[in-house]
Amino acid sequence: MRVAFVTFEYPPFVIGGAGVYAAHVTEELVKLGHQVIVFTPAIGNTDSTEHPPSANLQVWHVPVCEPIPFNALQFWINLPREIKKAERERKFDVIHINGLSYWFLPRRLSAAPHVLTVHHLARDAAESTGLDLSSRIKDLGGENGFLIPQIERRALYSVDRIVAVSNYTKDRILQTYNISSAKIDVIYNGVESSKHIFKQEDLDQTRKDLKLPDCPIILFVGRVDDPRKGLDILIKAFGEVIRDTNATLLIVGQGDHTKVQKLAKPFLKNIVMLGYVDESILKKCYALCDIYVCPSRLEGFGLTLLEALTAGKPIIATRTGAIPEVLGEQGILVEPNDVDALSYAIRDVLKNCENRCNSPKSAVTTLEKFSWKSSANALNKLYQECIGEFKII
Repeated sequence: MRVAFVTFEYPPFVIGGAGVYAAHVTEELVKLGHQVIVFTPAIGNTDSTEHPPSANLQVWHVPVCEPIPFNALQFWINLPREIKKAERERKFDVIHINGLSYWFLPRRLSAAPHVLTVHHLARDAAESTGLDLSSRIKDLGGENGFLIPQIERRALYSVDRIVAVSNYTKDRILQTYNISSAKIDVIYNGVESSKHIFKQEDLDQTRKDLKLPDCPIILFVGRVDDPRKGLDILIKAFGEVIRDTNATLLIVGQGDHTKVQKLAKPFLKNIVMLGYVDESILKKCYALCDIYVCPSRLEGFGLTLLEALTAGKPIIATRTGAIPEVLGEQGILVEPNDVDALSYAIRDVLKNCENRCNSPKSAVTTLEKFSWKSSANALNKLYQECIGEFKII
């Protein structure tokens, strides 16, 4: 099967979960024998050592002029032409679109069936941040603006099948848009479960390299300037925690750190901000931390939760979106935006760290249903159904 995988994020250009999803799903689809061509913007360094192309995996960089604003718009405009170029060699069997990586003008990229993966609704993301009107207007082309939710509506109605990464996400699609339930399949994301084991000397060296003090580490992973991720709430809660507890907040993720630094100015000496790190360093950060905190205002899935769970770490997260569905019995849940509850939970876990760690047995049970291989197998079945439906038509 020849698959065109359209994604705005792909290694080494990864902003969040959509990029992680793209890397692992395409890798597993290739293992199933499919030929996958990834269409992604030519942004930054286009050489990837973590996920190099293979005989059945080609990365097709769609031209984008980075100095010119609205890179996504350039990608959307140029994408149909690049798809047509690729189809001169051989037609695609399936077009798989990862998130809102196309604006559906025109509605079809090819005669092949179109599949869309929805990680969360853009409409929900905008509402969860509580941004005022002026902020949303300034973010015209961003997820919190007014344009993206309109593109989302058009995308959902234009594709042939929809992949929701959680039952929560499927329910939100059904509640928000007049779309048949039969058109939506729930296919969970996966996690690498065997790559969190490190020698103690390696972890000691990483702690030294990252300049992490010898005290409990609270880890946050996510886009630092995305209001949906709730880092501002964690910063406020952390300020309360360190009044009587010695701890370090380790922040990993891309984005502008200006607001974080301003908010945390009184206790910046207790915070380490790394920005983007590669997969190897990220896994060591999970291994080094004492608590993983996910203070999100909305999560359509929550890949970082699985990564922390794989590392066997105590998890504190918000009771929102798909987080309860993904965590199951694992972790401690607090209400979104509740600074006092979050600070109390962090203090409680730090005081009882050994007793709070997830037991290996319970963590394995939770993780059994999350694997990239299972995700790819489910996608393979969905692709075959789509092709069969098209042949009938």
